[in-house]
Amino acid sequence: MADKPETNTRHSEEAIVSGEPGCAAILLAAGTSSRMGAGRHKLLLPLAGRPLVQHSVEAILRSQARPLVIVLGHRAEEVRAALGDYAADPAVELVINSDYAQGMSTSLRCGLQTLLAHAARLGQPPPAAALIFLGDQPFIPPHLIDRLIAAWRSSGRRIVAPSYEGRRGNPVLFASALFPELEGVTGDEGGRRVIERHRAEIALVEVEEALASHDVDTWEAYQTALRAQSGESDPQQ
Repeated sequence: MADKPETNTRHSEEAIVSGEPGCAAILLAAGTSSRMGAGRHKLLLPLAGRPLVQHSVEAILRSQARPLVIVLGHRAEEVRAALGDYAADPAVELVINSDYAQGMSTSLRCGLQTLLAHAARLGQPPPAAALIFLGDQPFIPPHLIDRLIAAWRSSGRRIVAPSYEGRRGNPVLFASALFPELEGVTGDEGGRRVIERHRAEIALVEVEEALASHDVDTWEAYQTALRAQSGESDPQQ
């Protein structure tokens, strides 16, 4: 396993000193990888010499988002092991969603509840917003995460999302005022219904790096990721 690179604490420290509202991150990594087939777990697949899940975690930890809650579920201990040193990073909070088989909404709820409990345990105010990440998007760069946070702070909108060639994508930022609605979501979906209810409150950030939107949810998509990684420079640089 490759050595863990130094994570970026400077941006988060500067935000605290300046009094800017804080934005946390929740990484949903509990799913069963049912579309991958052959019993494969997509988050454990190797990409550039390390498990795929590490790419998402590294990008988040190199951004302003703090803390990072990682929601585990299916084959939780294997995914925890695949995180390597990131599992012990002080900015990371791990939680296992025992109800992961009931759909993505249970992982979202588990992540939000853990995020709020984490702040209470430290005697800190809850974060003013949270970015919701899917664990199977390894090419999201740290600077995109920071652009989403900056757009939220400057626009006053309660939802911020990237736009890839005119299509809304992930990760999506939700202001804390929407956390109760997100916790009320059911079934195998994330925040889609909340987004639809608040369409007038969305700020979109245009993203030119099409690769950032690539999700590795099938074997074919994984092969595409391998080709992209071998043929292009690391988009997280």
